This record gives sequence, C-alpha cells and structure tokens, in this order.
Amino acid sequence: MKATLWYAVVCLATVMLVGWLVSVLYPGVAARNAIMTSAAIACVVQGVGFTIARRMRHTNVLGGWAIGAALCMSTLIVYGMVVRAFGLPMEPALVSLAAFYFVTETVEPLLLNS
Repeated sequence: MKATLWYAVVCLATVMLVGWLVSVLYPGVAARNAIMTSAAIACVVQGVGFTIARRMRHTNVLGGWAIGAALCMSTLIVYGMVVRAFGLPMEPALVSLAAFYFVTETVEPLLLNS
C-alpha cells in the first residue's frame, strides 16, 4: 500500500510538471482543457496499471507491466478517436497524454519492487 501511495504522489507531481511544460508549448484555454483532461486520464490509467503490475510482481512482473503498458496504449488510441467529440484540440490532447504516459512509465520501475 505504501508503494502505491508513493507512486500516486510521484505520478501526480510528474504529471503536474509535464502538464506545465506542455502548456508552455500549447497556450490557450482550449489547449489547457485538453491537457487537464489528458492529465486526469493519465493519472487514473497509470494508477490502475501500477496496481496491476504491483499485484503481479511476485508471479509475473513483466506480464503485469505489459498489461499496464497495453492499457496505456489502448487508452491513447481510443482517446485519439474521441478527443474531437469532446471539443478538445487533438494535438495538445494527444501530445500531453503520450508525454504523461512516457514520463510516468519511466518512474514506475523504481517503485514497483519496493
């Protein structure tokens, strides 16, 4: 439970930092809304993915991590298909979600075995 809480804190801090950096590249209210939506999706999906990987760490840690990565990839694809339906600009929405996933995936192994 402690590692999951630490991951949530690190994930939120990382997403906030990356979100700020992406908002510098894509200024404007519509882009900010897209980045915030992507941040919320990334935090939820990464939390679920980390929990799956953490629960499978004793039996098949690579399988658990792969399930989490597949979950991220599938949400990115689905988000790309529906982002315009929510009235969000596609480029900042997808760039930010991909950036959030990339950065949080690199932090994940540090806390997975703790």
